Formats: sequence, C-alpha cells, structure tokens
Amino acid sequence: MADPLLGRVINRRYRLEEQLGSGGMGVVYRARHLLIDRIVAIKILVPGKNTDHLRAWFLREARAVNRINHAHIVDIHDYGETDDGLAYLVMELLDGTPLNEVIARGPMPVSRAADIIEQCCAALARAHDLGVIHRDLKPDNVYLLERGGRQDFVKILDFGLARLMQETAAAARGAVFGTPEYMSPEQTLGAEATAASDLYSLGVVFYEMLTGKLPFEGPGRSAVMEQHRSQPPVPPSRHVPGLLPLGESIVLKLLEKEPSRRYRDAHHLLEDVKALQRQAPRNPWETTAEPAAGVRGAARVGGVVAWSLRAAMFARMLARVYPTGDVPRNLAQALDQLWTMSAQAARAEGEMGADAAKLEAHERRARDFRGQVGRRIEELAREVSHGRRRITELHERRVHLAKLVEEARGVVGSLRGRISQLELAGEMGAPLREAYQALGAAEARVAAREDELEDLNSRIAATEAECAGLESQSRQYREQLEHNADAMDAEAASLRKRVSERTETATRIERALIDTTQVLLDGLGDRPECREIVLETQELVGLPPGVRVPAALSRKND
Repeated sequence: MADPLLGRVINRRYRLEEQLGSGGMGVVYRARHLLIDRIVAIKILVPGKNTDHLRAWFLREARAVNRINHAHIVDIHDYGETDDGLAYLVMELLDGTPLNEVIARGPMPVSRAADIIEQCCAALARAHDLGVIHRDLKPDNVYLLERGGRQDFVKILDFGLARLMQETAAAARGAVFGTPEYMSPEQTLGAEATAASDLYSLGVVFYEMLTGKLPFEGPGRSAVMEQHRSQPPVPPSRHVPGLLPLGESIVLKLLEKEPSRRYRDAHHLLEDVKALQRQAPRNPWETTAEPAAGVRGAARVGGVVAWSLRAAMFARMLARVYPTGDVPRNLAQALDQLWTMSAQAARAEGEMGADAAKLEAHERRARDFRGQVGRRIEELAREVSHGRRRITELHERRVHLAKLVEEARGVVGSLRGRISQLELAGEMGAPLREAYQALGAAEARVAAREDELEDLNSRIAATEAECAGLESQSRQYREQLEHNADAMDAEAASLRKRVSERTETATRIERALIDTTQVLLDGLGDRPECREIVLETQELVGLPPGVRVPAALSRKND
C-alpha cells in the first residue's frame, strides 16, 4: 500500500521523499529541505498516536533534546506541528551503522568498545546535567559514523521516546515499558527511569560489546526482567579471558542492582573509562581520504533566472511566428504576464532567500549559545561530581574516626578506673605511675582524634558549601538557558513563519507562471518553426514540471 505522506511537503519546507523506517511511535522519512536543498530525516508521530496529549509530550521531548546540543547526540534542526495536526521532528540524516549490527559480528577489542562508551558517556553527562533521561538506551539507538576521517563517531538517537511510549498506554500504574534486555532493575518494577538507569543500560551495552553476549537472556520478557532484578551477571572475563581488570570493574559497577552502588554520575564513569583507554591504547583513528570531487557536467540554469530565460525564449518564438507584430491578444498578454511574474518571482525568491539566511544565522547563533551554556553547565557538574564524591569519602573517614575516638575514650575510662582502684588500694609505686602515663597518652590520642574529627567536619562543611555554590551557579545557567532558549525559539518560530509565507507566495507565483507557460505553448502548438527554440529552452533551462508540450514542438518528432 502506497504511503499517503510520500511527496507531501511538511510546513512548506520539507518534502518527504522516502520512508526509512517505522516503530511504535513514529515513522522516519528521508526528506529534502526545499529552501536550502539539504537532505534531512523527519520523524512523524504516527496518526494513531497523534492525540493532543501525546503531541505535547513529543514536542516537549524534542524541545528538551534540542537544547542539549552535544556532538554525540543527533542534531535536531526543527520540530513542530502541521496545519492538520501532525507532530514532526527534523533531524540530521545519519549515514552510518547502528551499533547492534556491529555487535552482531562478534566481540569488540576493549580499545574500540571503550572509545564508543567514552563518547556515549560524554553525551549522557551533558543530557543528565540538563535533566534529560534517555530511558531506552540500547545498541539500536547508537549509530556509528565516519566523520572528519574518524571511525566510530557516535550519535545517540531517540531520547525520551520510551517515556512517550509509556504515556500512550492506558495501563495500570506500575506497568513496564522498554526493552527488557537493557532495562535497569528499577525500571523492571515500573519505577521512573533516572540517570542511574541510563548508566545501567550503558553497562549492558558495554558488556555486550566486550563479550558478544547479553548479561541476561531468557525464554521471555518476564524471565529476563527477573534476572535483572535478582541474578548477578557472569563476569565478562569468563567470556573474554585476559580482559583488563579495570574494564571488568567498570562493567560490573554499572550493572549493580542498587542504583546507589553504581557510578555517582556519567562524569564519574567517564573518568574510569578514560583511565581504561590509557591502559588499552589503541592505534590512532583510521583516516580516510575525502572523496575526490567529481567533474560536474554543464548544469541547467534554475530558479527565477530560468523563468526570465523562458520569457525571452517565448518572445523569440512570438517574433518568429509574427514578424509583423500582429501577435494575438491572449498570447501578448501571456508574455507580458510571464515577464511581470518573472520579476515578481525574482523579488519573492530574493526575499525568501534573505529570510532563510536570517533563519539559518539565527539557528546557528542559538546552537552556539546552547553549546556554550551547556559546556559551562557540564564543567560545573563535573566539579560537583568530584566534590560530592569527596564528601562521601570524608563521611566514610568521619565514621571511621568517630569509632576510633569512642575506642580511645573507652581506653581513657578504663585507665581512670584502674587508677582509682590503685589509689584506693594505697598503691603509690610504679603501677600507678605507669597508669597515669598511659592515661596521659590516651587522653592525648583522644584530643588529637577529636581535633582531627573537628577538622574533618569543617572540611565536609566547606566542601558542602562549595558544592552548593556550584549547584547554584549551575541552576542559574540552566535558568538562563531556559529563558534565552524560549526567546530564541519564539524568534525562530517567527522567522519560520515569515519564510513559510514567502515560500507560499513564491509557490503561488510559480503556479501562475506554469499556467501562463501552458497558455503560450498551447497557442504556439501548431507552429513547427518554434520547435527549435522549444528544444533549445528545454536544453538550457528545461520546462517546468507538469507542462504539456504540443506534439509539433516535441522532441518526439525527431
């Protein structure tokens, strides 16, 4: 059955040319941006899911991901709704290989797997810093490209779509959605996904890359989810003898059942992954030569220049057919209209091009702004991650030190009791002196440990205050990003509307130009002396689509 959306132009800008794939929530198309001739991918929310509630979710998730602006997350160029209510998302078209296809070829060397995980970590760190959770991270959603001569350049897709799928189901509270093989234990219980859930899923992906196997497999969805909750994974070194201990440690820490026992955040994980990369050095990334530029043949003239040339060609035809100037009124008027509308088309194209350039410049400034603020938030989050881990270490040290203080106080108490007994017994010799000496030493140890404990408390308080200050700065940057992004989105929407209006005007003029061209061709259709000029026109600029060339003027008469 033919896809009714193929060939449709979405919001007067994107023509759908080919269906690339479909899923539970959306259909992805290859499309062409008609104003700047860019090939893009468009995801359209499937009509059956296109309720007001889900459209709002779809667009909100698109807006959130658009603000992440990270090199390893698929670029979102545009999003919105059509006049008839179709929600769409415009993304870069990826020319690469999904990670699941690469994994299917067998286990990867640790250096290659660590390189891919490092890029995923960097992307997740930025997303989590901005409050965006993926919720369904798996190899199908990780694409490997060749970019700038670098192999395995990562792009992560479909942030937030698992949440959208959950919203579609009129199911009981606690129902479970997602891909069982990559779900965290808490997700299998119906709990809301968190950053720690994404890290668990990344651990499953890392395990699978290293071993070629999933950590948990079973006869059905329920069996796999139960294994995530209760069964420890087989250490990857059992499948890959000689695996670096740090590699195994990273995987097993990511696959901890309790979220609190996993990495604190993606920044923490990134530090260990980079340490692993240093232990397992890889060859420099392979580089490939840029493809040689092909030699282009003579190109046809297009756009409004073509219409001016067509008008000139029709003027030549009329002059040849009516050398005395007695051109029929309808043909003379059609030629005048062709010249007038060619000028109008030139003006409309110029205005449309200027507005499209403004829009592109605005979008570039918006991306740069999001990138700058996002990087600053990431830097602050990295410092907070360090600080919070330091606080955890200091708290652990404090617990240990408090125990030592209590033990030392117990010794002091015992010695005082011993001294009292000796004094009551009238002992005034060496045993009493030794007891007092031991008491002095024990009290000194207590005082030293108490001073150390007080210093530790001060360091904890100072680090807490430092982290609170960094978190306050991060909140301010996020608020700045939100506030400015709202203003930028509003301006972009205004510019897109203006470009759409210009496009509609240009389209209307072009339709009129095509109709006028048909009038002229029909009027000259029985004059074979025009055939040579018609063929010359076709060779130089072509005739507009949909125009019927009369038989006497057609190339078929050769």
